[in-house]
Amino acid sequence: MLRLRSLSAGLIALLGSIGAAAAADLGTPSYTPSPGPGVSGFSWTGPEIGALLGYGFGQSKIGSAKADADGVTGGVYAGYNFAISNFLLGIEGDITASGMQGGNSGFTVSNPWNGTLRARAGVGVDRFLFYGTGGFAFGDEKVSNAASSDSSVQSGWTAGFGAEAAVTNNVTARLEYRYTDLGNHTFATAPNTNVGFTSSQIYGGLGVKF
Repeated sequence: MLRLRSLSAGLIALLGSIGAAAAADLGTPSYTPSPGPGVSGFSWTGPEIGALLGYGFGQSKIGSAKADADGVTGGVYAGYNFAISNFLLGIEGDITASGMQGGNSGFTVSNPWNGTLRARAGVGVDRFLFYGTGGFAFGDEKVSNAASSDSSVQSGWTAGFGAEAAVTNNVTARLEYRYTDLGNHTFATAPNTNVGFTSSQIYGGLGVKF
């Protein structure tokens, strides 16, 4: 009997200590450290869409003659970015309308629209991104003279660089330069004319990141 009483007393004491410990844990508020100064929680990872507006400095080569073909250009873009630490990899495409037009030797050359599909790679510094971009380009070229006209969708390449800033966690702004070469093509004007077209574009852009 004495042994049973001792065992009961020990069990009661053990249960009491467990209950006290549990009560103490429940009564202690949890602590979550707050972000330190300069920690914004912003990430460049995710999809992004936006609009571009700028100016194109084009040059057409008609046979051996060259002519400027400048004008306003603008359109829309969309892409996806992957941020790994401070480094960024992404893919982006755009379509832009172009007012680039010029002439020489009785011919007028215009570039009504362009499109690109490009890779992006860059370095993020807090809410700023500095990047290079390059890839496939395509666009419409139109050649005309007093007697006839012809147009063709040409393909080539584009490359450039830019800087982008996060205005808010969802709104971004960018400034970008690109060089585009759409190659050469023989147009069915009278007479047939071999035309090459290259251009430099400077864009400002405003985007939304999801």
